[in-house]
Amino acid sequence: MAINYMQITFEIKKMKKQILSFLLLISAMGAWAQGIEFEHTSWKEIVQKAKEQNKPIFVDVYTSWCGPCKAMASTVFTKPEIGEKFNKGFVNVKIDAEKGEGIAITKKYMVGSYPTYLFINPADESLVGESKSSMPASMFADLGDKMLNKFSGKTELSLKEMTARFDSGNYDEAFLQTYIKRLVAERNNNMVSRPLEQYLNKYISQQPTNDQLCFLAENFKGGAKVYDYLVKNYKTIDGLLCKKDGLAAADFDRELMKEFDKSFDYIGGGKLSKAEKEDLLNKRIAELGAIVLNESKRDKKILEIKMKVYSATNDSSQLLQASREFITRFVLPADQTSSINKSLIIIDKNAPEHVPSLDSVHAANACASYAAVLLKQSTQKQDKDLAMKLYKKAQTLSPATFYYTNAMNTALYNLGDKKAAIKQQTTVLKEMKKNNDEYLADAETLLQKMKNDEAKVTFVALKTKKRAAAH
Repeated sequence: MAINYMQITFEIKKMKKQILSFLLLISAMGAWAQGIEFEHTSWKEIVQKAKEQNKPIFVDVYTSWCGPCKAMASTVFTKPEIGEKFNKGFVNVKIDAEKGEGIAITKKYMVGSYPTYLFINPADESLVGESKSSMPASMFADLGDKMLNKFSGKTELSLKEMTARFDSGNYDEAFLQTYIKRLVAERNNNMVSRPLEQYLNKYISQQPTNDQLCFLAENFKGGAKVYDYLVKNYKTIDGLLCKKDGLAAADFDRELMKEFDKSFDYIGGGKLSKAEKEDLLNKRIAELGAIVLNESKRDKKILEIKMKVYSATNDSSQLLQASREFITRFVLPADQTSSINKSLIIIDKNAPEHVPSLDSVHAANACASYAAVLLKQSTQKQDKDLAMKLYKKAQTLSPATFYYTNAMNTALYNLGDKKAAIKQQTTVLKEMKKNNDEYLADAETLLQKMKNDEAKVTFVALKTKKRAAAH
């Protein structure tokens, strides 16, 4: 059989072209799959490239110490759909606000918080728009679309026009979603609750889609009816969001807790009776069981709201009981020390839980404050002992000063244990003199008042030093 070498050569060439096209496609897909591709050249070169390609410049302004910046870089910027949108539409660059050209650029565009996202027209380096803070991928994608539209000169309905259309009732589900997202993006949070409740009433059926549930959760900014619905369906929604976007799941939790806490803002007023306040407490405790799945965190929050409610209702017996339990479980144990009086902000719910660093001055002062508050509630032996444990813990946390020892001796004296207080104060003064402690003169005055057998003694307020803000 004769072999047609020309045909074989043609087929080989055709196959090579197909393989090359396939490899180029894979290469492009790979670039998008790895998320946003950032330039690593000078600012001048970036501007020139953007001019040549007629694209706006996306600038991620970050710092090395910024937690939300790291979360965005590792979770949102790496998503394939974000990479596809930003690699196609923008020339992208990351700028450290504290290094190199980043210092001048940060100053030029008056960046004051991190992360900040700048969208710049390369023609004159004017600002097309900007946004701040970490955000879920879906919101970041919407932000990209909005900036591309602004750069290309596309007009969109004003918020006033959209509100008028909403008020008219002449809209469909797509418009209502767009309107709600616009309100959230422009931080008109006080206006979101009404259209979101309308979305719940009009479009959420007995069997909502996963996308509808996620939409409700991702755009929730308060409102009792939507809040109740989200609490009832929390486990389902949390599972969906965690699978979709850890930042969205964390945002959802924070918004729920904001709405949860609103109920207690004015609980000390006269609008609610004592029975109504108790009912509110019990209702909220039941809700916590649904939305705070970690038992320890839930118990801590329950005790915090109990103390708030019992203080507002002047229920001294219940307040004392809650205070004792809170101190015993969440203040005195060593594994709780770094979390005393701290609210841990979770940026990404899929990331490993962050262990807060110990601020010894903050923790020591909190221990002393809890001791003083406890002794105002009760002078029973168990409460005196608990207060002394708190003062001693404060001493171990802040050994550089003897302030908390003086505070403890003051409390001991006022509780009637005058001899023990004078003995301990005499001992601590010797150590303070050796160390030339800043409270020495105040401690000597305190001891003299004790020896004078004054009815009640006080010690000076803690001298707080200005410290650099922790990032």
